Amino acid sequence: MPHSPLAPIQFWTIFVAAIAAAAAWFYISADFAQGLFLTALWATVGFRALEGILRAGVLPKGHPRNERALLFWVVVKLTVYGLAVWVLFSRPFPPLSHAVGFTLMMAVLVVVGATSSANHRPAGPRQDDDASQEDDAHSDEGRSDNEIV
Repeated sequence: MPHSPLAPIQFWTIFVAAIAAAAAWFYISADFAQGLFLTALWATVGFRALEGILRAGVLPKGHPRNERALLFWVVVKLTVYGLAVWVLFSRPFPPLSHAVGFTLMMAVLVVVGATSSANHRPAGPRQDDDASQEDDAHSDEGRSDNEIV
């Protein structure tokens, strides 16, 4: 299996959640810290299961689908959500800890995505940018205001 592009998100989510849970342990409560960390871990495993489902199920034409892998990831995803429903109804942790734990993954997703897209941008303007900007500036000439583009 090729390297997962989401691996940094998974790593940083668990890392940030561990730090946040350690702080919450001392400043809020042990139950809150456990709920925060376990929910972030749940979100990471659910995200990984979704990636596994997509890798196993969405393939180019002509490539055989790995039915075992697809079934495995679907079972993992259903198990993760079944566990989440059980935790929400049994309430072993404060509900706000779940919101914070899940939000951590979303925040890490945005930050890692923003930093990785900034790293992949070219350093300077491309030479064909000037020509495309000039074409864009003149592309609306000759159209009336009532035309739908």
